[in-house]
Parts: sequence; structure tokens; C-alpha cells
Amino acid sequence: MANHRDNREHRRYADRLATLEAQSVIDGRDRFKKRHQGLKKGLPKLRAYQIKSNLGRALTVLIPFFIVLLAMIYVVSPFSKVNQVKVVGNEDLTAKQVEAASGAKAGAFIWRLVFDQAAVSKQAQQNNLQVKSIRVSLVGPRSVKVHVVENPVIGIVTHNGHQELLLSTGKYQKISNNLTNFITYAGFAKHEGMLTETAKQVGQLSATIRQGISQVTYSPTSTDDERLKIYMNDGNTVLANASTLAQKMKYYPSIVTNMNTAGVIDLQVGAYSYAYGDQSK
Repeated sequence: MANHRDNREHRRYADRLATLEAQSVIDGRDRFKKRHQGLKKGLPKLRAYQIKSNLGRALTVLIPFFIVLLAMIYVVSPFSKVNQVKVVGNEDLTAKQVEAASGAKAGAFIWRLVFDQAAVSKQAQQNNLQVKSIRVSLVGPRSVKVHVVENPVIGIVTHNGHQELLLSTGKYQKISNNLTNFITYAGFAKHEGMLTETAKQVGQLSATIRQGISQVTYSPTSTDDERLKIYMNDGNTVLANASTLAQKMKYYPSIVTNMNTAGVIDLQVGAYSYAYGDQSK
């Protein structure tokens, strides 16, 4: 009786175990199916990601390569070189002189002129002392405009035995153009420092006043070693000090309008005028 009961318990336990094992197998199959379906759904996304990633890596190599290739093609092509130059702002210099000094001429590389302005301006200053600064702008596919600012020519002096241009910087330049209406300088042969100071002062004068000067003579006295005599084209004579010439000469036009006849305008101390031969002044 007891054995019969044990057998029934054993069979129930065995049936329960079989049921659990069967359910486990079914659950395992369901999980496998779900995992397999998830992989099938994610596979296109994975492939798209791989394609996108490979394309990105390829572009990081190809884009710089094509940029360099296009730059090389441009450099060796005619489109990289200037075929037309226009010079503006020049007064004493000719357009050809500006082009020669700066290198901004037909056949020059556009990229150098436009993107290396400091070097172009420095080169022009070194090649021609009359050049103060240069600026180049692109006005067409192969056309440039050269804007030049000059150091004014303020006269002609005898230097090292021959005539040279005197610039507003106090430096000298060889004469290469036809000369018209330039100021002449006298009495400075052994006074280079005074000539340099006078040149800088004259260079600060307006073009109108500067063009009215015929000659500047260094005429020191025992009490004034800076005295200048300035002979004007209108017949007047100006007495001034070299160190204050630019400051005082700006009053010249207004003083002249109050004069009835040509005479002397004294700008050494204060500013007043008197007729030639008037000893009371």
C-alpha cells in the first residue's frame, strides 16, 4: 500500500518535471525567435551606419585632395595671373614706376598681390623711396587696382655733386622724370640735419602752399640757428624757424589777403608782415 502511494507521487513529480522542461524548451524557442527577429530588423540600420561611416572617412581624404588639385590647376592656369592693372593716387610717380616698384603688373600672380599686401607694400617702399604705401584690390577676374600713397617730392637739391629729388622724409631720390615747379634749396651744403628737418616740415604743408614756394634758403643768425628764408612765387619772402615751419605757414594765406603789396612775412616770433623797405617793422 505504501509502495503504491510512493509510485503515484513519483509519477506526478516526473510529469511535473517533464512539463517544466517542455515549457522551458518552448520559452527558449520564443526567445530565440524574438532575438532573431530583432537582429533582422537591426541589420539594415547597421549596414546604413557602416556605409555612412565609410563614406565619411572617404570624404575626409577626397575633399582635401580635390581642393589641392584644383588649387594646383588654378596656379598653373592663365586665370591666376594679372592681365590688367590700374594705378590710382600717384602724383609724381608714373603708373609704370608704381608697377615696377610693387611688382603689380601684367603676368604677376593675383593671389600674391591680393593676399600678401604687407609684403607687396614693403617691396614697393624698398624699390622706390617715393612710395609710402601700396594697397592692391581685385576689381575683376584678372584685373587689379593699385592704390598708392606717395612721400611727396618737396624740391631739388644738390647732393653728392649732382641734383636729386628731396622727399618729405628727408631722403633723396634720383631724378627720373621731367621736373616742373619744384622747390629749390640753398645754403644747406654743410647742414644735412637741418635740411632733413626742413624737408619733413615742408612735407607737412598743404599742396597749395607747397606749390607756392620757389626756394628755401638756410639763413641762420647769431641768435637763431634755425632761421629760414622762403621765397614765394607771389613775390613775398617768409622768415621762419625750421622746427615750427609747418605750424606757422598754415597762416600764410590769411596773412597775404591783408597785404596791399608784396613784402616780408615774419613767422619767427608771432606772425606779422611789412612791405619791402619798411624799416619801421
